[in-house]
Amino acid sequence: MTNTHTNTDRLTGEALRNHPLVQWLDNRLHTVHGGNKSALCRELGAISDKVVTALLKGTYAHDVNGMLARLQEQKDRLSGALPLQDVDLYHIPTKLTDRVAAACDAAKAAHLVINISGKSQIGKSTAVQAYRQRFPETTILLRMPTRPTVNSMLCELADALRLPGSRHSNAALLRSLRSALGPHHLLIVDEAHLALTRRQGADALDTLRELYDRCGCGLVLIFTDVGSVHFCKGPFAGQLAQLDRRGEWEALPDAPCAADVAAIWRGFGLPDPDQPTQAAIGALCRSACFGKYVHRLRWAAASAARQGVPLSWPLFLAATKHMQWRPDAR
Repeated sequence: MTNTHTNTDRLTGEALRNHPLVQWLDNRLHTVHGGNKSALCRELGAISDKVVTALLKGTYAHDVNGMLARLQEQKDRLSGALPLQDVDLYHIPTKLTDRVAAACDAAKAAHLVINISGKSQIGKSTAVQAYRQRFPETTILLRMPTRPTVNSMLCELADALRLPGSRHSNAALLRSLRSALGPHHLLIVDEAHLALTRRQGADALDTLRELYDRCGCGLVLIFTDVGSVHFCKGPFAGQLAQLDRRGEWEALPDAPCAADVAAIWRGFGLPDPDQPTQAAIGALCRSACFGKYVHRLRWAAASAARQGVPLSWPLFLAATKHMQWRPDAR
């Protein structure tokens, strides 16, 4: 282990902020945890939010040597085998999550209906879950049930709001929901396209429109790109015309940008790969968005943890080779 904390008893201010271990701490805070100090402290163990803040500001005035030694231990531990649970995709900042967050902010602040459309596996669900984690008191995240009805949708919404009482009467559920929802809330409906396969699902979306009108909350509906076309031109477009007229659209890119792809591998603790590997990852993300890319990273991370070795690009490439077979590939 490299000795990084000799002659540091008097380190304060800029000298402490620029110490390699404090720089590592700051980098991990922002690249792995998206600025979430609580998540960083949980990862580091018995190092408090107050201590982290003092180190980053250069104002830590206690046993600097001892604290830097503890940081070195944690850096050595985290640079080794990467347990799967250490990767928190909800706190890896990307341009896509920023774009979704901006749409959610606008819907909440201006009481708008915003429809977000994006390809499968582009990261829509991850982005709205990250938003809910940032604003848990005002964000209500509902996943549209499979083959939804008005009742099943209202029950999911009541559960999301943790409302007590019976789930059998739609009228009673609507009264409770109208009392619970207000202009300060943002209601996000993930997988909204699942409602477009049947009349009962269109009824559920129309009921959401009625709740939006009565409660004055913001409303964000998440669709796949195919589902967004069905919403506008499908068999229930006429029934949903009032909801359509209230909404504005945010179209996500067809594939992740290079900066977002790199943010994910760095979030897993990997260095930048060589050019051929980057090209292969780029092709994978253009064809399958984030899905298969993240699956292979998780497989590789699990393999590394099982073997007790650091996560590495050779393990990722081995996972890619293992997982690329499909029964319809001839």
